[in-house]
Amino acid sequence: MELLIESLEGDIYLAYQVQGKRKAPLLDRHNNPRTFRSLEQVREYCSSETYQSASLLQATAYDEMCGISNAEQSSAVMNLNWF
Repeated sequence: MELLIESLEGDIYLAYQVQGKRKAPLLDRHNNPRTFRSLEQVREYCSSETYQSASLLQATAYDEMCGISNAEQSSAVMNLNWF
């Protein structure tokens, strides 16, 4: 199982458990996607789980500055080397 963290709006992060082609968001106690305020908060929250890898998905700064539409936006994926 892998951990994928998506960066939204600078200090908002969503985290997903990825297994094969299945991608499921981490949920809060009300079954809503759990949001995090930092990567460290995600790391602490997931410390009791067993993941093979952790990655960060974020829009590139170039796309954000140029105002490219969501359909054309590219994303960068970084390995976090947590596990």
